[in-house]
Amino acid sequence: MKQLLTLSMQKRWLMLALFLLLGFFGYYSWTRLSVEAYPDIADVTSQVVTQVPGLAAEEVEQQITIPLERSLNGLPGMHVMRSKSTFGLSMITMVFDDGVDDYWARQRIQERLSDVTLPYGAQPGLDPLTSPIGEVYRYIIESNNHSLRELTDLQKFVIIPRIKQVSGIADVTNFGGITTQFQIELDPHKLEQYGLSLSEVTETISKNNVSAGGSMLPRGNLAYVIRGIGLVKDLNDLGKIVVKTENGVPVFLNDVGTLKYGNLERKGILGYTDRKRNYSESVEGIVLLLRGQNPSQVLEGVHQAVDELNNDILPAGVKIHPFLDRTDLVNTTLSTVSHTLTEGIVLVIIVLIVFLGSWRGALLVAITIPISLLFAFILMYFTDIPANLLSLGAIDFGIIVDGAIVMLETILKKREENPEEILEEKNITQRVIEVAKPIFFSTIIIITAYLPLFAFERVEKKLFTPMAFTVGYALLGALAVALLLIPGLAYVIYRKPRKLYHNKWLERISSAYGKRIEKIMLTPKKVILPAGIVLLSAGILSYMVGKDFLPELDEGSIWLQVQLPPGISLAKSKEMSDTLRARTLKHDEITYMMIQAGRNDDGTDPWTASHFEVSIGIKPYSEWPSGKTKADLIKELAEDYKEMPGFTVGFSQPMIDGVMDKISGAHSELVVKVYGEDFKETRRIAENVLSTLNTIPGSADLAIDQEPPLPQLQIIADRDKIAQYGLNVADVADLIEVALGGKAISQIFIGNKVYDISCRYTEDSRDTPDKIGNLMLTSASGAKIPLSQVAEVKLSTGESTITREMNKRHLTVKLNLRGTDLSSFLKKAQDKIEKDIRYDHEKYQIKWGGQFENQSRAYSRLAFIVPLSLAIMFLLLYGAFGDFRQALVLMSIVPLALFGGMLALNIRSMSLNVSSAVAFIALFGVAIQNGVIMISHINDLRKKGYDLKPAVTQGAKDRFRPVLMTATVAVIGLFPASLATGIGSDVQRPLATVIVYGLMFSTILTLFILPAIYFMAEHKNKKQNLKSNED
Repeated sequence: MKQLLTLSMQKRWLMLALFLLLGFFGYYSWTRLSVEAYPDIADVTSQVVTQVPGLAAEEVEQQITIPLERSLNGLPGMHVMRSKSTFGLSMITMVFDDGVDDYWARQRIQERLSDVTLPYGAQPGLDPLTSPIGEVYRYIIESNNHSLRELTDLQKFVIIPRIKQVSGIADVTNFGGITTQFQIELDPHKLEQYGLSLSEVTETISKNNVSAGGSMLPRGNLAYVIRGIGLVKDLNDLGKIVVKTENGVPVFLNDVGTLKYGNLERKGILGYTDRKRNYSESVEGIVLLLRGQNPSQVLEGVHQAVDELNNDILPAGVKIHPFLDRTDLVNTTLSTVSHTLTEGIVLVIIVLIVFLGSWRGALLVAITIPISLLFAFILMYFTDIPANLLSLGAIDFGIIVDGAIVMLETILKKREENPEEILEEKNITQRVIEVAKPIFFSTIIIITAYLPLFAFERVEKKLFTPMAFTVGYALLGALAVALLLIPGLAYVIYRKPRKLYHNKWLERISSAYGKRIEKIMLTPKKVILPAGIVLLSAGILSYMVGKDFLPELDEGSIWLQVQLPPGISLAKSKEMSDTLRARTLKHDEITYMMIQAGRNDDGTDPWTASHFEVSIGIKPYSEWPSGKTKADLIKELAEDYKEMPGFTVGFSQPMIDGVMDKISGAHSELVVKVYGEDFKETRRIAENVLSTLNTIPGSADLAIDQEPPLPQLQIIADRDKIAQYGLNVADVADLIEVALGGKAISQIFIGNKVYDISCRYTEDSRDTPDKIGNLMLTSASGAKIPLSQVAEVKLSTGESTITREMNKRHLTVKLNLRGTDLSSFLKKAQDKIEKDIRYDHEKYQIKWGGQFENQSRAYSRLAFIVPLSLAIMFLLLYGAFGDFRQALVLMSIVPLALFGGMLALNIRSMSLNVSSAVAFIALFGVAIQNGVIMISHINDLRKKGYDLKPAVTQGAKDRFRPVLMTATVAVIGLFPASLATGIGSDVQRPLATVIVYGLMFSTILTLFILPAIYFMAEHKNKKQNLKSNED
């Protein structure tokens, strides 16, 4: 190291050029970085989606979900498998362990699916390769002169194909609108009149809608492609299909039914209202980001595509109106981070000027900030770490400049010793070499403090490992600047004789400190009592503080999960959507409300018409009434919704809602899962759990995630009678599927558009159970048998949604917390459930999930990580000082720092969570750094011949200013973040609070208690050595 430091002094201009070059490359790297609001904290997940139109939940579970689950069991790296079976849809979600590659996992799933054969021609497919936070852009299509049907066609055949051309888009999902069908409504009486069966009609239609290829026809020098064109083009062509001939007279399709433009049975409706628009029905597009792509770059492409569609492609009067754009959140979050960082930098420079009394010295130290940041950008670029709230917001530029401060302070000290002489390069080099070792080791200690964060798993790992990388990169850059650039530039500035500024108030404080430390050293044992009180207080405060998993990440919007009365129609759902939007928009802070009622087109949402997913936009907080917070608004909305019968509302945010769904299988912070095979008993237990939780303060938004049983019309085949009449169960099933369900039997191609041809009986022939029972089946002999003769038709109830986890059925009680911390609530809730809920423990199980699962995992890791961090720091200290005793003395700073951080959390009513726990790890490293600076100098004085007590006293005095300065700039650097309230400040605030207040207390205690502890330890060792020598 000596040679490198000497060379950097000799080649100082070359060093400056190299760092400038580094800066240019750093800026280039910044322009290439992926920029996002929050890191993608979701696990690697894949969904197998199978749509079976018309099939009830029980049949979907039995015939689709369970066979698929058996095939997918034991997938390599799979952490958990969950499934939902609902009307016409099976969804199986697989969550994989950290480190499993998305594409590898999907390949393994495809291999398993290829071996599965499902009934009804069902084809399982994988969901788009996106993340639960991958919904980066939402829009509606608005027009005053186009019908909903026309807007749906534009969406599916014009808008979605154009947006999907943007590189980095996984998919664009449609919600709402009307999907056009060419519909044939058959009259069962006319079928009977002409002696036709339903199957004969459907087969005839399929056979009359075909094209064929006949290879090539050579004609001289030309070869003609042979095309047989017989596709149906419109309703007129459909009507001309001959379904039977009687006595030479053709019976056409339009003779036995009505042909019309209709629509696929609707499963979802989209309502939207803002301050200028109000649509009871509209068409929505949801743009999904391909996992791992740069959202900022992809959204630029989306914006260009939308502009092109609005300006050049869509017909007059049709516009795409975006209402949720991730770019807004990215810009707002980065603005918050930039604002707090800028404030921190400015405050750091002001403090440096105050302490150093020289703007040149302050700017010299301050150049560490941009260079270290640019250096971090380079390494972030090469290691593929995106720039976001966590990776950038946790950088404390006060800590970044600590090494440069100590280096400059050392050089200024040399300048003060010989104010009238020209400094020689070798003298500066010698001082630089002396101070380089403590700067190097103290910086490495701080970097090392972050290393155990890589032992985290899942959510917390994705949140905090980018921060560990970025802070480490920035500190390495700062170390390089402090050791290789600052000495040369400082020599250039301070080489010639110069009258240095003497800060009078700082000199007075230093003098007072000197007198105080001399007094302490007269009776050093007196520090034991206050140190003991601090240690005891730290333990008490640690016990008192509330404990959570993570602070809430404010996304600047609100997301609702709304449960309506079970079994309601889509028309009633639409009416309730209108009511909810009108009530909600009465709040001035709200800009828009979008309601998705029911299910989307691609089947990746298992909801019925009894469920809303709601996006609420809010104004920037700067436009809100003074003092009003988002929590206040949520409280007001909750009170409003309580007054509205039929609405059970849960509050969340768009991204975290998707993440929680993947983590726990429900859209809430906490879940209680009740496992059991019997539907009725499982629901009874779940309802008792819900009632119990409702009595515990802090619980909110309680509901059972799965809807209660829904009304069903059951058609139960009688096998004996079916056999008696020469029929098959399949004949009954076909009648149900086609005549009642309206099955798609063929397709019509018009240009680039594709429409289904569906066949169904007329509504007036199937609108009551009695009429359905009178529908005719045709036997092989041609006999007509009423359905009621071979099956029982009755009204009953059945499951709406059947959920399973790891092949076991369960119900989920979901809840959020307000006004309490997670640990306190859990203790009360678990005790009360254990005491009050009675059930058969052999057949049923109750398990907690959601944030509880995350907290348990994270805290068990922290129990390993924190001791590991301290052990690594101790080993580094031992390596630096070569003395077990002195390393232990320096580690005594840790409980002093713990006291300050815990006191701050209690005073500010903050909970201890993973973010603040990470802050404690960083705090310990920074606090020890200050101790290293002091103890290293005391050791140097002893080597120069000072006795123990004078060395301790003088060393403490000499290092008072650099310790005070480094601690002050570290505190000031993060102080704005500790008070920040904007979007994106939620994770920064607890982290900054712990470091700021912890460092304030630990510095005071370090300055006054550490020298005394060092003296007592060394004095005892000295006495032992003397005694050993005497012996």
